[in-house]
Amino acid sequence: MEIKFEAVSNKTCLLYCELGTKAYKKHYLHLWENNDPAPYIKESFAIDVVKDELKDNSASLWLIYRGNTAVGILKLIKDTPIASHSSKETVLLEKIYILNKFSGKGIGSFALSWVETYCLKANRQVLWLETMQKGAALNFYLKNGYHIIGEKQLKFDQVLANQKPMYVLSKKVNPQNSQLFFN
Repeated sequence: MEIKFEAVSNKTCLLYCELGTKAYKKHYLHLWENNDPAPYIKESFAIDVVKDELKDNSASLWLIYRGNTAVGILKLIKDTPIASHSSKETVLLEKIYILNKFSGKGIGSFALSWVETYCLKANRQVLWLETMQKGAALNFYLKNGYHIIGEKQLKFDQVLANQKPMYVLSKKVNPQNSQLFFN
């Protein structure tokens, strides 16, 4: 089935918020005291927050579709330096959330390839992200060619102490390995 990406607009930001919230809650409740991710949801998926992000030229928000069904979201940010790379070389993959029932079907790997093409089109050579030190996401990124370049902690006080450790990962975008998704 075809996987496609649609830029979020004011008309689709509610769908982005709903998908992001639903996917996040299915994958990450265990991180939070009392299984309550309200601080993260409020900061990431409130309509006003997303509408402000749409006005930011460095942010790029996307809906992921499998056929005609919206199955996930992406949030990319240009102009975010990392390690020895300047902001003009990098893209931060801040969010990639796929609904639980569509996980494990190749959509995430396809989305990572699409993001690499996005980087190339934006003349960026380095893609980076942050992920939990525990859990399946780390192995997913390592399997897709990312390398650990640092460590950090989740900033929310309500996250359980043993769940706060994160890794910073990066990947040099290789034009020969990237499929061309954009016209």
